[in-house]
This record gives sequence, C-alpha cells and structure tokens, in this order.
Amino acid sequence: MRRVLRVREVLARRDAPAQIAVVLGAFAAYEVARHAMEPNWAQAFANARRIESVEQVLGLAWEQSLQRAFLALPDVMQALNIFYFVGHFVFTGIFFVWLYRRSWDGFRTFRDAFLIATAISVVVHWLFPTAPPRLAGIGLEDTLLELSGIDIGSPTSAAFSNPVAAVPSLHAAYALGVGIGVVLYARSSLVRVAGAIYPPLVILTIVVTGNHFVLDAVAGIAVIGAGFLIVHWWRARNRESSSRVCAA
Repeated sequence: MRRVLRVREVLARRDAPAQIAVVLGAFAAYEVARHAMEPNWAQAFANARRIESVEQVLGLAWEQSLQRAFLALPDVMQALNIFYFVGHFVFTGIFFVWLYRRSWDGFRTFRDAFLIATAISVVVHWLFPTAPPRLAGIGLEDTLLELSGIDIGSPTSAAFSNPVAAVPSLHAAYALGVGIGVVLYARSSLVRVAGAIYPPLVILTIVVTGNHFVLDAVAGIAVIGAGFLIVHWWRARNRESSSRVCAA
C-alpha cells in the first residue's frame, strides 16, 4: 500500500526529473516484458491469417495495393523506412517534453493514458501473438530489410523486441495520442495541422512498410481510446470521492 501511495505521489508531482524517470521506467518495463515473451511463431502466423481473413470480409485488405504503390517511389519508401524506425520514439519523446512545458494537466492526462494503453497492449501481445504482414506470407515485402538493410525480427534472426507483437499497433496508438495532444494544446494553426496529419502518416507508414495490418492500427486506436476513457473515469471517481469527503 505504501508503495502504491508513493507511486501516486511521484505521478502527481510537477517535477521534471521524476516525470522523466516515470516515463523511462515505464518504457523499460514494457521492453523487458516484450523481450521476456518467447515468440510463438505458429500461433502468431495463425493469428495473422485470421486478421487477413477478417480484413477480406470487411474490405480492408489494403496492404498489398498500398505497398505496391509506394514501392514504385523508392526514395519515398526509404524515407518512410527511416520514419518508421526512429520517428515513433523521437516524436513521442519530443511531444511529452513539449506538453510538459505547455500544460501540466495535459501532460498528466496524456502520460497516464499512454501508460494504460501500453499496459493493455502488453497483455494483448501475450494473449494474442501476431506476426506482422511482412512475415505472414501474403505477398508483402519487408521494406526495412530489403531497401534499408534493417532486420527488426523474423523466425530466423534476432529481434530488437518481440517480433510477434503486431496487435495492437502502438505506433498507431501513440501517433493518435500525439496528434490529439498537438491539436488541443498547440497555439500555432500550422502546428495543429501537422498534429492532424501525423496520425494518418504514421498509419500509412506502418502499413506500407509491411509491419502492421490495417486492423492492427484500428486496435491501436482502440487501446489509446481506452487509456483516455480510463483516465477520465478514474479522475471523475476521485472528484466524487473528494466531494463526498468535503460534504461530510
């Protein structure tokens, strides 16, 4: 109980080193959890085929046509490879530093929503391991490997992290959260436009590079939405409790 209270104290403090430690600690815990999961490739391939089948029924199997269109633009494809590999971490980090300076309350809301979305994702990765479409045998290329020489994981190679954690896409989840935050808190209309463009650009990137199905992105949107809903529910509950205490 004391540890829980201590964590809540740290989360409530407007103290940059403490907040950096919270975010970095959460990220480290997430990476440890992902690395601790032994890839179940048989189940991951089966789940990938299930996702493809659902997309076929829903008319959302756009991965092959989108990738073919962008493979005809090799320079653009190279840029998207780099954007996929580094943008997820760099732009999310920049966003949180910026938001911390812009709005403390906004920072706390988005920080907590991202942490909740990440925790939900780890559970889904464990229960529903899914291979990315670049490995699922549906005709997509691994553009990072073939065009940029970057191998981020396959059954025959080491991986930077769990290579069968495609569902939900945290690239999509974080991108939507960043985009919403920029639109809500930026003062410049140009920056707000950039915030609105950022999520669809990330979703396009994760699809055309063969790293996620369209439905992986939808699942990512769902988990970040769940994160925000839980944060707002929890804060409303705390406000009601505080009001009852004051009234008593």
